[in-house]
Amino acid sequence: MNRARFLTVVLACASVVALSACGGEDPSPVTLPSPSATASATTAAPSVAPSSAAAADPAADKKLCESAKKIADDSRSAVVKAATSGADPTPALKKAYADMAKGMAATAATGASGSEVTAALTAFGTEAGKVATAADMTTAADSPAFQQAGTKANAACKKVGVDLNF
Repeated sequence: MNRARFLTVVLACASVVALSACGGEDPSPVTLPSPSATASATTAAPSVAPSSAAAADPAADKKLCESAKKIADDSRSAVVKAATSGADPTPALKKAYADMAKGMAATAATGASGSEVTAALTAFGTEAGKVATAADMTTAADSPAFQQAGTKANAACKKVGVDLNF
């Protein structure tokens, strides 16, 4: 019975990863600049306006994404280790999601407040925390909110050259 539940959880996690990897990219929503950014863009030279809507520092965003990728890779390793241990994987899966949530929150806290990457990683960390504390982790991991947060984080990091593969 535990083995069947374990396989369900592992397959759900694998499905989420596979779907995010090969599901194609959804068009990312257009992010409107804040009123203050719009005001500064209209007073600045026309050549500066497009960059003011972009992330404040692409190099910093890339570092955030690289940190997020390491957190995701570590979580995947923990899930695989739990899956192959033969024991009940639920505690290890809860810990992996909880660690991912904490890691994403800590990583996002170091980012710029107006950054698309910071917002996406914050949202993903929040959703990972919800999965970690859910009574049914499989259903929580399959939730549209979790999947959408992963898609947005993937898209934001892909713009700076890092493939998260959430």
